[in-house]
Amino acid sequence: MPPDGASCWMCLEEGPDDSGAPLVRDCSRRGHSGFAHLQCLVQYAKSKTKDFAERGELTLSTMFVEKLFERCPNCKQEFQGDLYYDMTKAQLSFVENEKEFKGANGWYLGTLRRRIHALDGKKEADRVEGEEICAKMLTLIDNMKKNGDPQLDVFTLASVYHDIGRFNYELGTNQCLERAKYYLEISRDVFVTMGDRDSAVAIESNIANVEARLSGKNLPTKNESVLSAQRAHYNRFMLQAVGQNDVRTTQVGVRLPTALFEAYHTIEALRLLEKLACASRRVHGSDHRVTADTAFLLKRFQARYVSIGNGLNYQALRYENDGKSCVIQGPVPKNIFEPRNVDNEKTFSVPTAVIYFSLGSPVMLHGLKKAAHLYGEIGDVREFCQSTDRCVVHLDDKGLKPVKVKYENLCILFDVADPKKESS
Repeated sequence: MPPDGASCWMCLEEGPDDSGAPLVRDCSRRGHSGFAHLQCLVQYAKSKTKDFAERGELTLSTMFVEKLFERCPNCKQEFQGDLYYDMTKAQLSFVENEKEFKGANGWYLGTLRRRIHALDGKKEADRVEGEEICAKMLTLIDNMKKNGDPQLDVFTLASVYHDIGRFNYELGTNQCLERAKYYLEISRDVFVTMGDRDSAVAIESNIANVEARLSGKNLPTKNESVLSAQRAHYNRFMLQAVGQNDVRTTQVGVRLPTALFEAYHTIEALRLLEKLACASRRVHGSDHRVTADTAFLLKRFQARYVSIGNGLNYQALRYENDGKSCVIQGPVPKNIFEPRNVDNEKTFSVPTAVIYFSLGSPVMLHGLKKAAHLYGEIGDVREFCQSTDRCVVHLDDKGLKPVKVKYENLCILFDVADPKKESS
């Protein structure tokens, strides 16, 4: 909600516009600044786009640099949420209904891509619109191929196929999953011909997810090659983008710690996510949507989950009695992103000896008689060795090999930011 006295920075009018539409803002402006009427923002973007068209500068490169419909003209940060959704809708309608854009195939293709990124495949109207956009993109790139349009380079082609595959994966029906696999495989093959190994490996992981869903199996754990490719993608983006001050840096960056967390590299995931959360609060403010989303994810990753042999999951809160007992709360959903009903959860203390760690749990080693040099080392629990009743811990010190450790020689590491601080 805009504060009292806020006005549209374009028309300078306070409150809703003539149609009753309220002032909107979903960028990095703060206080009373940055509010505008949606139609004022749309009209501004239309006017600037026409200026480019009249000068003969309406190219795909111009679109991705200027982002007239997608970012705040003042703070230069991309719009988020409903405002991004409404602006991409207005942009597509504008481009499809203005005759001077008929020959600007690259611009039109980029507009279609932006719009499909804004859609939510779980909503019926967005699903229908998304399927129409997929068909339009396929027809458009076929025509561009036939005409040898220079605006259709191989990277754009691979990206379009990836967009179509990603959207169909989101729809989730078996038919859509088959379609997702088909287009993701094409996208992967194009990236391979380009020599872009990192993108090809990342898409191969997406294909594996599709195949798992089609077969009814659990989604596969990301392997080291996939994580390496995603690290490279993040580092490349950091070099090519405007740095941590750009909202997309946080959005793209969050994908890497999410992948790391899913692969049980929790300590690395937390350290990176904490940096991203801190940068987002500093640059965009604590009320910004991206800051809130990053903080939510960080809170989930910071929680420590255990079981006590009854098939239920609990959140471990702290150790007591010199580490002999642990305070836990729950039971909690096995999927950490599911909402919790805290009113139905109970907090109680259990002997530390009855606790079983979850995969990915950050832990600290102690009491190792035959490996005293590892005392105080930290790492993530990546596997369970059933035959020896030990945890396989991959240590934070990359110079050390993974070790198999008894539960009694491990304690939960609650504070990853300060590795030397014991959590007992």
